[in-house]
Amino acid sequence: MSGNAKAAPGKDVEAQKSAPNYGGVAPMPAPPLVVRKPKDSTLIVWVLGFLLFLGLGAAITMLIVGIDSDDDDSDDKTHELRGEIDEFDSDSDDFQPPPPSELVGIAASAASGINSVWEPYITLLLRVDFEAVRKDIRLLLTDSQDFWPADFGTYGPFFIHLAWHCAATYRVTDGRGGCEGGRPRFEPERSFLENVNKDRAWLLLKPIKDKYGRGLSWGDLIILTANIAIHDLGGPVLGFCAGRIDVKSGYRDHVMTDRGLIPIVDQPGILPQHDPQVLGPICTNAEGANSTANPANTTEDIRITFALKGFNDEETVALVGGGHTFGKTHGACVDGGGDPPNINPANPWKGKCGTGIREDVYASGFEGPWTTHPIRWDNEYFQNLINFEWVAEEGQGGLTQWGVDSNVNNAIGPRAIKPFADLPPSINDTQPTMMLTTDIAFISDPSFKLLVEKFAHDMHAFNETFSNAWYKLTTQDLGYNRCFDTGDLPPVQEFQHPLPPPPLDPPAKEDVQKAIDDLFKAAGPQVEEEGWKPLLVTFAYNCAQTWRVTDHSGGCNGARIRFNPGKSWRANAGVVDEGTAILQPVKDQFGDSLTWADLIVQAGTYVLETANDANSGDPAIPFCPGRSDDTDGQDWEYLEPLVFGDFSDDITGLKDYWRRSGLTFRELVALEGRTRSPDQQRAMGYAGSWANDTFANSGTHSNEYFRVLTTEEWEVFELNGVFDTQLQFKAKGKQIFMKKSDLLLLEDGTEVAQDSITNDSESLRSIVADFAFDNSLFLETFALAWKKLMNADRLNGPTSNVCADVA
Repeated sequence: MSGNAKAAPGKDVEAQKSAPNYGGVAPMPAPPLVVRKPKDSTLIVWVLGFLLFLGLGAAITMLIVGIDSDDDDSDDKTHELRGEIDEFDSDSDDFQPPPPSELVGIAASAASGINSVWEPYITLLLRVDFEAVRKDIRLLLTDSQDFWPADFGTYGPFFIHLAWHCAATYRVTDGRGGCEGGRPRFEPERSFLENVNKDRAWLLLKPIKDKYGRGLSWGDLIILTANIAIHDLGGPVLGFCAGRIDVKSGYRDHVMTDRGLIPIVDQPGILPQHDPQVLGPICTNAEGANSTANPANTTEDIRITFALKGFNDEETVALVGGGHTFGKTHGACVDGGGDPPNINPANPWKGKCGTGIREDVYASGFEGPWTTHPIRWDNEYFQNLINFEWVAEEGQGGLTQWGVDSNVNNAIGPRAIKPFADLPPSINDTQPTMMLTTDIAFISDPSFKLLVEKFAHDMHAFNETFSNAWYKLTTQDLGYNRCFDTGDLPPVQEFQHPLPPPPLDPPAKEDVQKAIDDLFKAAGPQVEEEGWKPLLVTFAYNCAQTWRVTDHSGGCNGARIRFNPGKSWRANAGVVDEGTAILQPVKDQFGDSLTWADLIVQAGTYVLETANDANSGDPAIPFCPGRSDDTDGQDWEYLEPLVFGDFSDDITGLKDYWRRSGLTFRELVALEGRTRSPDQQRAMGYAGSWANDTFANSGTHSNEYFRVLTTEEWEVFELNGVFDTQLQFKAKGKQIFMKKSDLLLLEDGTEVAQDSITNDSESLRSIVADFAFDNSLFLETFALAWKKLMNADRLNGPTSNVCADVA
């Protein structure tokens, strides 16, 4: 079954809160502690059920496990496993990824002998027995391996932190990042400092990945393993959305512009538009802003980091607290974790502290657990924050962390058993809990502190907030209608901005088309005098061009262009109210059975398809109905077009913005040749369009745009208009105009290597020349590109589009 289970807002709330079924195993309060004796290769399981009383001050400290999820290996087995993985996964520097259209149909993940490499991903996904996968994962979590021994006998915290870091690369500003694709296997993510030792995860998961093949993607396996770990350690899990499609390289994460990191602005509440190549930070600098160990100066960094991922304060505190409930940090010495994979791919993260494994692991450089029960779900993290006074100190790994201030009321802080301690433990087998500067920041900010206190005293509130925030963290890069249900898919969540179902009795396409035609005939000369036809094309294009394939958001389904913020964007000046007024009689004729989303797209498509003589042989532009109307425009908050035609535009920014659409450069250049409304261009502050009003308003559609672009002599023209001084280009001796974004198509005149995003290997200038020379080629390319853009958001499952077969 593909697609999310639908539930009306406010309905079946208890069903949403019920624990998902992970192989029929109930949540366990805590797994048994597994301790390895120093000279014994066998793990001995001890169930901790005791309290260690420490005499000073009559303070009673509950002891238990220590945590985290990072260690190091150096033995031959590790090299052997890495070599086997390399046989399946292409090196990211050599691999040329297929275009997005091919990634939709065939998952580019490591091929397994049980699957044909040409079988569609969805076919393989349907074959996967996810209950069997869950059982295998559960066995893996407690099967400690010599090359990377599990802290406290469970890999649970390790894989929870892996999923956290895999998913937390997502950012709302451009939709990049997230765990779909399983990109931490590749550069640049595998060498992020936050991912020290995470390469061991691929070695541990490889047997399961091999067993189930391409149908079980790396992205799904990472998230599902973490969900099961949280569940089995007693934590709340809302559910699981399957259907992440693997990629063969980290190309979506590579630098896609050459501008460097755009600085974070200082104004509160304003999100930085990070350079697309810089995915980080996954987390805020744990030593505080600029490593100053100043909690008060770190709170704004935390807010910006998590706002960039789409989280508010309450979600932020719950996610961090939930993550820090499990495991420990690793900073065994000051010498560090060794070279990252981009420097030493054969033996990365070697570790310079002793053996590099067990108690010698170096990961973040901090050392210690946050709680006395690092493999048990509880709210002790929040209680420790507010019940003790904390003081900055240098940790074992040489970094500044925080410990309980013993000078305040002679306090003795809570202690936890070390991961590989002998049992029964002595005091030397325990270590104090600690906090990071980012943790202390939560009690240094009044708003954050209120949330810490709330979760410290209300376990139910913590459970509910964390489970919802975790599902959001691990799912928001997928879109709301691509999830595959493996048995525990929750109802569509608010953060996914689901659409209501489309009308059950939509009018026939032919009837709406006739109504539009009748509208034009009744208006007579007004249609061309007021430029209705190019305006309706612009209405449809501006509505659909918000689509971004990076996180499957935007598009015209929902007709959110009718609401703010989209309605007020500069790109939509002179479009929304004017276009709505033109089409209102048609909408009134059909009422609720015809959605605005369908009407906007069909009107623009009809104008283009009827632009030329019926006997001209121009290619048909099909229309696919079935869209819904939303009641607000919230999903468009971060979808405003970044390329306006201003003189600040450049070719790097243009290409980067285009890459998000999932279309090829050839298709996108073709769409630039659409009919444009001179009045709408003037509403944006420009002097006019590339054609005079008479020609442009006639609605004629041909390659004339490219002919004008390549044959005229262009000079800079300055206009004092509604947006202050506006620069554009003017044809010498003529009253026709182009924007900077138009002339950029000619600027890109150098043949380049195959583009790793669009699969193009030609310059934009050469594409323009092709279209200027061959009108039929242009119209054919345009028809395909228009259909693709108008229907890009009509997804139904991981790889399905309901309009795929519309012709």
